[in-house]
Amino acid sequence: MRSRLVRLGALAVGTVLFLAALYYINIDLAVGTVRRLGPALPVALLFSGLWHLARTWAWAWCFPEGRTVGFLRLARVRLAAEAFSYLTLRGIAGEPLKVVLLSDRVSARDAAAAVALERLAYMIVTTLIVGVGSVAALTGLSLSPPWSSVFRAFAIGAAVVGFLTAVVICGRGTYLQALLPGIDRRLGTRIADGRISRFALAIEAQVLELVRGNPWRLVVLLTATVLSYLFMGLEAWIILRASGTAITANGALAVETFSRVASFASAFIPANLGALEASSLAAVAAIGAMTGGAALAVARRLRGLFWAGIGLAIYPRSARVQEASQDEMRASRPVPSRPTIVYLPEDRSRGVPHATRLAGLPIAERVMRAAARAGYVRIIVWTADVGRQTRKLLQRLSRSVPGVVLVSSDHEWSIELRDRPSPYVTAVGAGTVVSSALLESAGAIRPAPGEVTDVPAAADSPESGVLRMSLVDALDRESVRAQLQARVQRNGQLPSGVTVANGAAKLALRIRNRHDLRHAEATIRRASYKDTDNKLAQFNRRISLPISIVLMRTPITPNQVSVLLMGVGLYSAWLFSMGQYWTGVLAAALSLAASILDGCDGEIARLKYQESALGCWIETFADYAYYIAIFTGLTVGAVRQTRIEAFYWIGGLALAGTLLSFAFLIYLRTRITGGRPERLHAIAGERFQSEPTLWSRLIWRVSFTATRSAMPYGILAFALAYALPAIVFLAALGANIYWLSLAVKLRSLLGDDETVPA
Repeated sequence: MRSRLVRLGALAVGTVLFLAALYYINIDLAVGTVRRLGPALPVALLFSGLWHLARTWAWAWCFPEGRTVGFLRLARVRLAAEAFSYLTLRGIAGEPLKVVLLSDRVSARDAAAAVALERLAYMIVTTLIVGVGSVAALTGLSLSPPWSSVFRAFAIGAAVVGFLTAVVICGRGTYLQALLPGIDRRLGTRIADGRISRFALAIEAQVLELVRGNPWRLVVLLTATVLSYLFMGLEAWIILRASGTAITANGALAVETFSRVASFASAFIPANLGALEASSLAAVAAIGAMTGGAALAVARRLRGLFWAGIGLAIYPRSARVQEASQDEMRASRPVPSRPTIVYLPEDRSRGVPHATRLAGLPIAERVMRAAARAGYVRIIVWTADVGRQTRKLLQRLSRSVPGVVLVSSDHEWSIELRDRPSPYVTAVGAGTVVSSALLESAGAIRPAPGEVTDVPAAADSPESGVLRMSLVDALDRESVRAQLQARVQRNGQLPSGVTVANGAAKLALRIRNRHDLRHAEATIRRASYKDTDNKLAQFNRRISLPISIVLMRTPITPNQVSVLLMGVGLYSAWLFSMGQYWTGVLAAALSLAASILDGCDGEIARLKYQESALGCWIETFADYAYYIAIFTGLTVGAVRQTRIEAFYWIGGLALAGTLLSFAFLIYLRTRITGGRPERLHAIAGERFQSEPTLWSRLIWRVSFTATRSAMPYGILAFALAYALPAIVFLAALGANIYWLSLAVKLRSLLGDDETVPA
């Protein structure tokens, strides 16, 4: 009850401040100034991104020597925790979350000490900078008497904090360890013996050791905090200049000085609601530039939402928690056997090493991740015949791919196969790369002892290079290797990339030399296309695929790409809303670029075996957000370009038709795809045309122009002709015809059983 009252009270304070800020904002003037912010927003976001990197750099130095967590992981954890703090109690909820998210790499005491040190260092150094900025404002700006008193108080407070900090750094004693026992002696309590007190005392000792033990750590903390302050000052300067407000560098630093103090004081308010707007208006008013306050408040609110979205998109899970949950699941039910696959890579002098990359992933990693994706919980890898580079790769994969076991002797081979044995074993050898779908289909084959069965890739490709055998036959490793090599040496026909993409076959590649590697690269790239891709979508993939393969070498996930491209689409909508020629062309070009790169998330997911229903829904949400934002921006831009307010009604019809179309598509996606949402287009297309009429064929073909792959090309053409308002009219007409057609054909689209097998 008390915590609820605290949350409600904080929210009430923020709401009052927000309403007060709105009272003092001239709405018409604010709209005019915010319109000019469009081109400056990416630059402002860049500086806020540098601020996050500087804070992460400082945090990385707060851990004890020999930390086991990388910079990128720290950046992900920090952004995720900041996003959580932004949506709850700022500075309170996010800090413990950092400790939890690092629990698989760092002890709770070390993580808590690092979080506490970074936060204290940021607050103290920022306070000192606020003091310096206050002195600069007092000496370099014409302030009114009340504001002079405010900045004078900031300077005095910063001087006191600086003095106390110097005493702590130069001293040798402790503080809580002396304070709590003294309280216990005087009051007869046992506060110091409590669990929380002991943990706090341990944190204090470690923080003091970190502060006093490494002078370079203090230098980094000071430098990173100064850089953070300068980046935020530059952000304020850019936003105010873009809104047409005349401001000097000293004035921008004064604005940031007041904003920092207000941020600390309002840390208890969720999302800094109201406090951010009020502090922006007050800070800008202090330097006599009231007209830029609304632009600064709106831009910083958008910045906060942007980074909160990024933080939630890259939210990392603690590996320890994940492993614990898996152990609990395994313990809750008996597991009589584990589906097993054996992998026998070989690096021969004239062959292709298994550390060689194929479509962005090393060959060995591609085989092992496909096996894990196919449901094999036991992946036994023979390492005696591989080179040093491949062995290092296999050792790394054994730590990151679940179920991988490395063996280098026949004795280990036998022991691992007999551990919770599966009656049947799938075998993959050197020079063979297949899809997870093919390995999954191998599980349905149950040969008798002495019978070794080939797993077909298609009806006309009976030998994929994958074998299925009984456990008894798999124990003879040399025999397994010989049979696998015999399949690789044959020149049997394998499916093409087009056949695999169309769903008529499963991917199977044979790699014996560099020529085979080039052919395999082309095949797997073509196989990553969707069977529903039209001609323009296939053209786009020729551009996006090389980019996706480069991105595969980075920690970027498909869901992060989806969120990033959604941001590009939203920014394009902002530019469209200005109603000017060059902003319209730039918006159309960005929209087209986002459309071309829209395939990257799916391509990365398929090539890295990270496909999921959640990822498909995120991509769908990003696509729907793109359409809504673009049509909204085009509508506002059409009114501003033509001065015809009737376009608001036309745009409203376009949005209404679009939302109704989305509602039908979401309903169909949940009813007829059988848990495979990516199959909606193929299933709906087949059923929509099951009773072919001239109208149904025409609607289905014309609907191609409204797809994410085709529509941006048309928008760019209209933008170059300075005729973007026509897009609003066409969207209103097409969207409403489309949802009406879906309604008429709904019975046919649902089918008899309303589901399809997964």
